[in-house]
Amino acid sequence: MVKLEAELALARDAIRRLGALAVAVVEDAERLRERLRLANAEYERLESMADGWWRIAGQWDEERGRELLYRLGGERFTDRVLLAWTRSPESATDPSWHRLATLPVRWSAPRFPLKAADFMARGVAKGPRLGAALAAAETAWIAAGFPSEPAALAAIADAAVAQTS
Repeated sequence: MVKLEAELALARDAIRRLGALAVAVVEDAERLRERLRLANAEYERLESMADGWWRIAGQWDEERGRELLYRLGGERFTDRVLLAWTRSPESATDPSWHRLATLPVRWSAPRFPLKAADFMARGVAKGPRLGAALAAAETAWIAAGFPSEPAALAAIADAAVAQTS
């Protein structure tokens, strides 16, 4: 982790380094919280690092990396990617891992542009169906590459309403 932080010109991060040393599964983060009396924010970062780091691969394409960055946010994305990288056989200078780890520098995750009002205007009433339509639209929006054009957003909203009818 020390080598990766240096390679990426990141500040030293004690929680990230602790995660690299002692966290493989969520239960490890729980044990560390109890033993070290960690603050909630520190525990939550360790817990996030433990949740699915083994699914991340340096060969991921930009789309897959963007989806994870959107869902986790910059800090947790970086934590999880660096943890996966430390446990991979590739070196600290591997270009694929470097590209993935520096994604938050090159791309900022947008906010989901559709709101409940967009679906209510299409006849969806408040309740479980509205939540399902929002969730379906967000999934479609991510799959479409985070479009911002009004026509693309309208098509996504219309399809989500039709899907949840």
